[in-house]
Amino acid sequence: MGFGNVTSTSKTIKTIDTQKKISVLIVEDDLLIQKIHKVIMTKFGTEVQLAANGKEAVDLFLSGASFDLILTDLEMPIMDGIEATKQLRSMGVTSMIVGVTSRNQDSEIQAFMKSGLNACYVKPLNAEKVTAVLNELKNN
Repeated sequence: MGFGNVTSTSKTIKTIDTQKKISVLIVEDDLLIQKIHKVIMTKFGTEVQLAANGKEAVDLFLSGASFDLILTDLEMPIMDGIEATKQLRSMGVTSMIVGVTSRNQDSEIQAFMKSGLNACYVKPLNAEKVTAVLNELKNN
């Protein structure tokens, strides 16, 4: 397969063509951020499902769902991203889990990473960040 082009605000980004659509779970309580991240991920040809908090994400996996990639917020009601990531990892979930947070203090990002994340980015996602995540997912 080849590469396609996606136009960003100022440059063209290479996107990944995959044999099978990548399934993505976006775990985010903010409806606007949910929409932004869903639009971006859909433009990259992924199949997207939404969860409003970490408990919904854990419940999806408990019910037998699986995803190639999980994008999770840090701060959410009911169950935050740290607790959700810990629970998913303890359940044996091997999906790539990427934290997406408005926090940019190193100590908070490190605590989030230690919960079992593969990577962490400051909100909002953009084409460059998504390309990096999808390339890493493709190479693993």
